[in-house]
Amino acid sequence: MKLFLLILMIIILLPIPLKISIYYSFDNYYIKLYKFTIISKEKIKNKKQNSNIRSKSHKKKKDSLNILDMIHKKYLIEKLYNSKFKPKINLKGDLNYSLNDAAHTAIFYGILSQINPIFYFALSILCKINKFKFNINPIFKDKFLVKFEISSIIFISIVNVIYILILIFKSILYSEEVDPYIGNNYDK
Repeated sequence: MKLFLLILMIIILLPIPLKISIYYSFDNYYIKLYKFTIISKEKIKNKKQNSNIRSKSHKKKKDSLNILDMIHKKYLIEKLYNSKFKPKINLKGDLNYSLNDAAHTAIFYGILSQINPIFYFALSILCKINKFKFNINPIFKDKFLVKFEISSIIFISIVNVIYILILIFKSILYSEEVDPYIGNNYDK
């Protein structure tokens, strides 16, 4: 029994690394979890061919509650940003691009360089960032080219997941409307 409790505590508290890879170019794209391909161009082509073979049935769309409308987003972002129990992430990315003109490519490089810290800040709301490396490489050729690749490892534990779910649940509870004369309703 003690061994079982020890193993259970190790599973709950130790972070599990999840390796995610995203690749996009005009020729190919895929999303991989570890070495398993989740989404790829070939899989989607195969599904389309299989769906053309099968007979199509019309299904009625069910009305369901939209959870995103129920979440108090400002409360959730503030609590996640100040949280100590966030998953850790290592992120490495590359963006190779070329516009048809070298001048347009150079101007767009300046714009993309300013998006990098915004992406870092948005990611730091959800995760603690251990390593962050995102290279933007302009290619000065007379052709249109976009090649985007991200590889990341997310260290997440069951405790992190439970804590984030509790924060989401609390933000749903605090999602009633705010009286403009009183102010924020989540300072309870």
